[in-house]
Amino acid sequence: LQVEIKTIQQELGLTVIYVTHDQEEALVMSDRIAVMRNGLIEQFDTPRELFERPKTPFVADFLGAANFLPGRVEQHDGEHTLVRLDNSGGLIKARRHDLAVGAQVKVAVQPGRLRACATDDGFCTGTVETATYVGTLVRAGVRIDGKDAPLLRLEVPAGRGPVAGERVGITADADDVNLFADEQAG
Repeated sequence: LQVEIKTIQQELGLTVIYVTHDQEEALVMSDRIAVMRNGLIEQFDTPRELFERPKTPFVADFLGAANFLPGRVEQHDGEHTLVRLDNSGGLIKARRHDLAVGAQVKVAVQPGRLRACATDDGFCTGTVETATYVGTLVRAGVRIDGKDAPLLRLEVPAGRGPVAGERVGITADADDVNLFADEQAG
């Protein structure tokens, strides 16, 4: 029905304002989306930009229940920024950001953009606590090693999903890692 409504709208050349609290429906139905918080627009953009390049932690979490990890900018290396994670001490690579070296940041990565890998290949390691088969995906919860160890949520293709009790590394492509100055995280 979503595709049919969008097709009719395009055929008639109408501008339609559609209000929904269903994030997936908004992504499917829209050319542009306004994410609002407390009556103010937090970000107005295309569905792809909102999901892949959120401008605030609220938008990142609202559209995809992002994993957040605290860290500090360690260095800028060409097109990338390297962040040392507070919890695990690991280094994660993100797209280049203009945050100062030493700045406290929140690293945000969507569950579907994280991957399990060999324990010596990731930016952190941990133990799979939960692994739930949901058809085409396995939704896993990995308790990472380190102080105040958070539970990272992963969504991986079902044939490649980790199993409960397994030790894994966690990795992500730099283009899928978003950084926010720590003061934005409130």
